[in-house]
Amino acid sequence: MDDPDPQDRPLRVIHLCYADAPGGAAIGARRAHQAMLKHGVDSRLVVVLKSTDDPRVISLPKRRLRRFLARRGAWLINKSRRSRNPVIRTFNVVPMGAVDILNRMEGDIVQMHWIGEDTISIGELAKLNKPIAWKLPDMWGFSGTEHYLVPGDPERYREGYIKGNRPAHEWGPDFDKLVWNYKRRAWRDTEFNIIGPSKWITDCAKDSQLFGHYRIRHILNPVDTDLYAPQDKQAARKALGLPVNKSIVMFGALNSTSDRRKGFHHLQAALEHLSNYLDPAETVLAILGADGPARDEIAGFACWYLGTIKDESGLVAAYNTADVFVLPTEADNLPNTIKEASCCGVACVGFNVGGMSDMIDHLETGYLAKPFEAHDLAKGIAWAAKHTGPELSAEIRRRAVARHAQGHVVEQYLDFYQEILSARERGTSRPGK
Repeated sequence: MDDPDPQDRPLRVIHLCYADAPGGAAIGARRAHQAMLKHGVDSRLVVVLKSTDDPRVISLPKRRLRRFLARRGAWLINKSRRSRNPVIRTFNVVPMGAVDILNRMEGDIVQMHWIGEDTISIGELAKLNKPIAWKLPDMWGFSGTEHYLVPGDPERYREGYIKGNRPAHEWGPDFDKLVWNYKRRAWRDTEFNIIGPSKWITDCAKDSQLFGHYRIRHILNPVDTDLYAPQDKQAARKALGLPVNKSIVMFGALNSTSDRRKGFHHLQAALEHLSNYLDPAETVLAILGADGPARDEIAGFACWYLGTIKDESGLVAAYNTADVFVLPTEADNLPNTIKEASCCGVACVGFNVGGMSDMIDHLETGYLAKPFEAHDLAKGIAWAAKHTGPELSAEIRRRAVARHAQGHVVEQYLDFYQEILSARERGTSRPGK
C-alpha cells in the first residue's frame, strides 16, 4: 500500500531521548512528545530507559553487556584525567544499534533531545536516513565530552579544541579534543537542524565551530500550563505540613543539595546575609529534591526537607506553598523548576547565567543576581519575598503562560519542521545554499 500523501496525514515525528523520566531533559522530551500528540502530530518517543506506561514510548534494545562495557570504558578513561568540572562527561563512541531501529521506523523527522549514556553513537548519527532536528538540552552537541563548562573555563567550542585553550585545571589525555575532532569528521556531511531552548544555548550554537553553519532556531520548552497553575497557598502548606503564616523560600532541583552545579553552596552563603533583610523567625527554607533531617537550620533559618516528589500534582502543590523560588545554578539551559514555579505564579530568583533571563524578568517578575555573588543573591531573595502578592503572582503567571503554553510552542516546532522539510524537497539544506 502506497504511503499517503504527506498533506493528507499528520506529521510523523520520532523523538529520541535516553529516558522518558526522571530528570529535566527526559521530562522535557516527554512534554514535547505529549504536547505534539495533543495538537494532532503523530508523535512517538524512543528511549533506552522507559519509566512511564505511555504506549507511544518505545524502548530501544537494552544491549546490557555492550552498554556495561561502554560505561566501564568511559569510567576508566575519565579516571586517567583530572578536572574540577564535576558535570557528567559523555563519549557516545560505541554503536548500540539505535540507527537501525530509527531508520526502519516510518517518520518525517527525527527530533533528538538528550542522547547521552550511549543512546546513539556519534557515528550512528551520520547514518540516519531522515531529517534531524536537535533540541539542545546542554552544550555536549557542539563541545567535546563536556555537557557544561565550569565558570571561567575557555569556550573551546568557539575556536576549536587545541592545546593552547585547554582549561588550566585539567591534565592527562585531552579526550575532549579527541571527541570534538571525531564529531567534526563524522558529521562533516551530516545536516543537523538545531533548536535552542534558551537564547544563551542558541547563541552558543551559532558561535560554535561544529554547529554555527547549521539552521538554528530559538524555541522555548512547553509546559502544561493547565496543570502547573496557582492553587490555594494555605491549603497547599497544610497538605505538606509547612508553616501557614510564614514566608517560604523554596530551593529545588533533582539531587538539589548534592549536584554542585545547582548551587546549594551559593544559597548557603546567601543565607548568611539574608537575615539583614528578612526576619529568620518569620522565614522558612523549603528544599525540594533532597532528603535531610525533619527539621534543620541554616544560618538561623528553619529548613524543611521535602524529599523528591515524583508525581506532578504533588510537585504543583509544593510550588504553591512558596513565596519565592530560588535556583542559584552555576550553569543551566532552561531549568524546568523555574518554568514550573513561574507558571504557578511564584517569583523566582537566580544568577544571571545561561537561560535564566529567558524566564525571569529582572525586578519585574523576579531577580537575576550577579553571578556567584552571595550578597546580591540574598538581596534578590529579599526583593521577591517583599514584593510577593496577588498582583505580582498574576503577572508572573501571565508571562510564563505566554512563553511556555503548549499550543504556542508546538506551533513554532511545526513551523521549523516545515522549513526543514521544504528545504529538503528543494534540494537545499543549510541556510544560504
